Formats: sequence, C-alpha cells, structure tokens
Amino acid sequence: MISEILLISIISILIAILILIATQKRPDIANQKVEIKGYKLLILTAVIEITAQFLFKRFPGSSLLKFLSLSWLIYFAIFYVAARNINKSYMMLFFLGTLLNFIAIASNGFKMPVLVSEILGDVEAKKLYLQTGQDLIHSLLTDRTKFKFFCDIITIPPPYPFSKTISIGDVFLLAGVFAFWQDMLEGKKSRKKT
Repeated sequence: MISEILLISIISILIAILILIATQKRPDIANQKVEIKGYKLLILTAVIEITAQFLFKRFPGSSLLKFLSLSWLIYFAIFYVAARNINKSYMMLFFLGTLLNFIAIASNGFKMPVLVSEILGDVEAKKLYLQTGQDLIHSLLTDRTKFKFFCDIITIPPPYPFSKTISIGDVFLLAGVFAFWQDMLEGKKSRKKT
C-alpha cells in the first residue's frame, strides 16, 4: 500500500496547492508544525513490518516464522498513536481504518483475507500463493472467511499501474493520508478538546 500512500499524498498536495492558488492564499509551509504524539512508535512499527515481510520471504523455512507471524501486533501501536492524536481529523480516519482492518485480521487467523479478482489476471497462481501460506500478512478469501466486507475485496484494476485489491479499512487509511496533507498545507489547527 506504499504506492497508494505516495499517490494519494501527491494528489492531496496538488489539490491543496490549487485551492491555495484559487483563493490567492500563500501557504505558510515554513511555520507548519506537524505534531503527532508517539510518531516514533509508528516509524518503529513500519520498520518491524517491512523487516518481517522481507525475512519471511527470504527465509520461509526458518524458526523465525513463529515470531514473524506476530507482525499483526503493530496494530496496537497504531491504535495507541491514533488514540493519542484523536483530536486531529485525519487520525480519526486512521483509527477507523485500522480498526476495520484489525477486525478482519483478528477474525481470520491474523491474516487479511484477499479476494482474488479475475480482472487482475493470473488468478490460479495468486490463489495458490495465498493458499500455501507464502504471504506473511495475507490469506485467500473463502466461504469460511468472517467479516468479508472488511477484507481486501475492492479491486483497483488496470490501467492503474499498481493493480491490487484493498479493503474498506485501507480506503479510510488513504482518506486519512489525504486529510493529513490538506490540514497541513491549508494550515488548519486541530480541534481543541473540551
């Protein structure tokens, strides 16, 4: 989902710039401060997740598999950071997206079930890959999958260059990324707690 985060960030930044130009406002980027309490924990969990996926693919037969299968624990770090910053609108979206994804993962053996769409091609190879447990964080969506609506069921087909299937939780997370850039570039202040 890194490619989608980058793409949404670029689109959001361009839209914010167009709005500023249309309203003849000058962005005060030099004085913008992004204050996210606990952001270092998010960086740490991202590093853990990327490392876990790399090691899982590199050493699939090693004893690290038991440890790596706990990579879903990073969700608790995301919940913690989102809860600490819930007064920011984009953090509410992050929290909701994370919650929806966690429901799907926790209900299905701590892996995100994926609907393999005919649109994306090479269906049998993708199904076999997911069925054989070669993916650390994904599994194949089946009749026994719980909370299917929260699983990876939304297919983004070609001509999108990174064709894939995402979840409704991912949509909320991407909306949070979009809102983050809008808030930052438009200089919006977070709501005060009452």
